[in-house]
Amino acid sequence: MKPRFRNRARIMRYEQIITKSGPMQLSIPNETIDADGFYVSYNDTDYDIYGSDTTALVFGQMERFFILKGDHRRQYLDLMQHGFHACLDYYKTQPAHHRSDSVDDPILYRDMPAMEPASSFRP
Repeated sequence: MKPRFRNRARIMRYEQIITKSGPMQLSIPNETIDADGFYVSYNDTDYDIYGSDTTALVFGQMERFFILKGDHRRQYLDLMQHGFHACLDYYKTQPAHHRSDSVDDPILYRDMPAMEPASSFRP
């Protein structure tokens, strides 16, 4: 079922990025909450792409996207102080959007402490 037209004003945010070709202005339809090394992005405008409003847990500088249908900002806001992996644990308890990245991606654990080397390891 397609969502009904929402009769409300939306203020579009714009940001400027610098590219090799010069500055470029981008429209930003999402509302974001920044944290250390990740952010949460809420999008209620791209129904034709996602089929609903979505909340994305975004790792790094847009390296990986973990997308949930609906508004999960409150849940993430409560967890963000505990770090990315606390938010990822919440994400794993919810049905993932089909456009989400895999939680098994090794890049997600690059900042984790190194594990003890195997006993057979000799430097």
